[in-house]
Amino acid sequence: MGDVMKKNRRWIIALLCACVLAAVWKVQAETNRDAQPLSGVTVVVDPGHGGKDDGASSGIVKEQDVNLAIALKLRTELEKAGATVTMTRDGSYDLASEGAMNRKREDMKKRVAMINEEPSDLFISIHLNTYPNVGIHGGQVFYRKDDESSKQLAQIIQTRLNALTQTEKQSKTGDYFILNESERPGVLVECGFLSNAGDREALTQDAYQQQLAILLTESVQEYLLAFTL
Repeated sequence: MGDVMKKNRRWIIALLCACVLAAVWKVQAETNRDAQPLSGVTVVVDPGHGGKDDGASSGIVKEQDVNLAIALKLRTELEKAGATVTMTRDGSYDLASEGAMNRKREDMKKRVAMINEEPSDLFISIHLNTYPNVGIHGGQVFYRKDDESSKQLAQIIQTRLNALTQTEKQSKTGDYFILNESERPGVLVECGFLSNAGDREALTQDAYQQQLAILLTESVQEYLLAFTL
């Protein structure tokens, strides 16, 4: 009888230890998930233009340079949240090969190929806008037509951009090569207007670029939490 009681006691103790360990592992997993909510997610960050293609410009301010500055900060923020980040470019160059007959088209095709490559989950293409009416300002987000996932991400980003820039813009479908040809959810974000003095001043400042990077990272987190779980 005594031996049976001892065996039962040992079994109960072992069971209690297993329960305690399971609880500890669960807490640790939840803590790690909270600290790095984008763990396991791969994001392609695409700084628009590059090389001989400056994009929009105003005086000495070139779109390709501002796009890259924002994109590099975005990479840092996404990685801090646990994401794996692929950059289509991380310097002042395009992706076309030497002697390309149509540099722009080859450049865009290579960007799309990087987006469509496994294991990428989504992409963000960074751009700046310009418009004849210099009073127009604020960011705007575009997504692929008939792509509900991209639309949801675009709406989340647009809401946050509107709050940041005190505007009331709507996200829209965009007829852009990088949207039309990509097979992953993604958006093209016009972060502001170089034609507007206020936007232009803000977009060239590190602090504002950092705000945009954090805004985009938090938008990705909100999108994944709301629409992929």
